[in-house]
Amino acid sequence: MHLCNAYTLSLVDRDARLRAALAHADLNLPDGAPVAWIGRKEGTNGPVRGPSLVADVCAAGVPHGLGHFFLGGAPGVAEEMGRRLANYSPGLRVVGNVSPPFRPLSPPEIHDLARTVADSGANVLWIGLGTPVQDYAVAEFAGLLSMPIVPVGAAFDFWSGNVTEAPVWLHGSGLEWTYRLAREPRRLWRRYLFGNPRFLLSHLRHK
Repeated sequence: MHLCNAYTLSLVDRDARLRAALAHADLNLPDGAPVAWIGRKEGTNGPVRGPSLVADVCAAGVPHGLGHFFLGGAPGVAEEMGRRLANYSPGLRVVGNVSPPFRPLSPPEIHDLARTVADSGANVLWIGLGTPVQDYAVAEFAGLLSMPIVPVGAAFDFWSGNVTEAPVWLHGSGLEWTYRLAREPRRLWRRYLFGNPRFLLSHLRHK
């Protein structure tokens, strides 16, 4: 599974590895209002926000005893994310968390991590390594694990409290990115200055 926002789709034309990962996924969901608006013309629903998806799945899984594993974020972020989600959904089973190096993972690292996740008894693997690294990881883990594997990127920072999420009234407005850019300009300016126009050009070209 992948959550595809405008930045993700802006990379597809120039990143064959990402394109293959999305093409072979069981499910690609529209993440972000611009992608959802375009998707509705093709019959899709959305947007599906990563932070909300994590919360909803965790809450819905409590009665069934689903185990959740969190992989990603800076040191301590995945652990704190699991702790806060457990407070949000009492009874949540957090079976493990790992904060790997923030870079593409090597095949041996993927195999070792897959074994750790499988041994934990997890039913869902959440990944937060940033786009497109987390999307590469989903494709690599898919052949090793029999469970939903969901990349939710910034949800790790939002749920851990490491980064403040945009106000609810901005959700679905198409302007949530302006809040994120204002909060983290040095990290995100390239993504939005170049990524958004590339996304629109790509949409027009493929349309």
